[in-house]
Amino acid sequence: MDFWQGLGFGSNPYVVKPLPSNADGRELLVGRNVELRSLLRRIEEGDTHVVLEGPNGVGKTSLVAVAAWVASDRFRRRETTQLYLSLPEALQIKEDASEFISDCYFAVARAFLDNEEVLKRAGRKVPKTKDIKAWLEAPVLKGRGLTISSPFGGGGLTGSAAANGSAGFSNAGFRATIRTWLRDAFPEGTGGLVGVIDNLELLETSAAARRLLEEIRDPILQLSGMRWVLCGARGIARSVATTPRLNGVLSDPIEITPVADEFIPHLIQTRLRHYSVRADSKAPVSASSFEHVYEVTHKNLRDSLRHAQSFSQVGEAEFFLSKTEREIAEEFTQWLEDEAIKHEASAKMQPRTWTLLEDLASFGGTCSPSDYEQFNFNDRAHMRKNVVELERYGLVNSSRDEDDQRRRSIEITSKGWLVHYARSEGLSSPAIPGT
Repeated sequence: MDFWQGLGFGSNPYVVKPLPSNADGRELLVGRNVELRSLLRRIEEGDTHVVLEGPNGVGKTSLVAVAAWVASDRFRRRETTQLYLSLPEALQIKEDASEFISDCYFAVARAFLDNEEVLKRAGRKVPKTKDIKAWLEAPVLKGRGLTISSPFGGGGLTGSAAANGSAGFSNAGFRATIRTWLRDAFPEGTGGLVGVIDNLELLETSAAARRLLEEIRDPILQLSGMRWVLCGARGIARSVATTPRLNGVLSDPIEITPVADEFIPHLIQTRLRHYSVRADSKAPVSASSFEHVYEVTHKNLRDSLRHAQSFSQVGEAEFFLSKTEREIAEEFTQWLEDEAIKHEASAKMQPRTWTLLEDLASFGGTCSPSDYEQFNFNDRAHMRKNVVELERYGLVNSSRDEDDQRRRSIEITSKGWLVHYARSEGLSSPAIPGT
């Protein structure tokens, strides 16, 4: 029997991927009503693209997906004349502006194909999509320097993929067609497509992020009929949102903080109820156990779900069915402690580096290079040496952003919080001096 069915669930209730842009996603978005209302107002009423700033794993992408569905549902309920539809998936930021721009246009084309019937029912002008559908679904050859055949007018396009089996079209023709589709389907003030530009922090420096966003400002951020939501962590979204060339294009960031502790029991109970197919379903990680791991991970929802999922794989369904809820909770606590001890034992660092990790945890888990004095270092260089050592063991992530010392660009990782848990709770043997 399937593992989750054996426990009385239709599928994995601890799924880590972002919530879907549908009614299920709305049900599962718990503890975010304030942020949801704020995001909806900016999408529906604002004239700038939205910026979300918050820690990795806090749920920014899920929030946008659900907001787009709620906006679309308001149209279906005839509460508004604005129609909003979401792109198929979040777009991951890339250093190559040209490649990223192509990704955006392809995603918009796919959204028109996916929502053709929705647009028709809404009385919107629907483009002829037969040719583009055939082209987008044609076999694709990967590799730089190949010629892309596009369905929008003669010529070829050099890029990272080549589509076979259709007439050739130019890159300029493709983009011009998409711009026409957007203007026709979404005249000003009637809604638009909602897209996510995710993980701005992957560019590492504020300068790189500003450069990329300025390059895509005209071809992407000025697209009529598009509402973009830019998401970033470690202070990068806030850093780039106020640059002169992006002034009036991006909104002031909305700060997304972790889901409050008071909502966590309801959040996980909602998930367990949603995925349950039997009244006697048995969860490997209960609401109270999930509260515990949420605290250990420093309120990182994604990491908490990942740990719950990993623990669920320690045995077959019979393993959990044979134990009481209290016994399962004790097993989970022991498993989490063992994981923490294992990670701590693998890190062989000097006492000063361990002190930095402990101080950084007390500081809230993030800091900027300019905070070196608060960690009792004489200068940034000495602090950087210890940060590099923490990075080597995967206990922190950092961006070498010398252009923006205000950014809180050093952050404890999921593994780092587990190690901090082991040390703060005295779970492992006393450290040998000098190790």
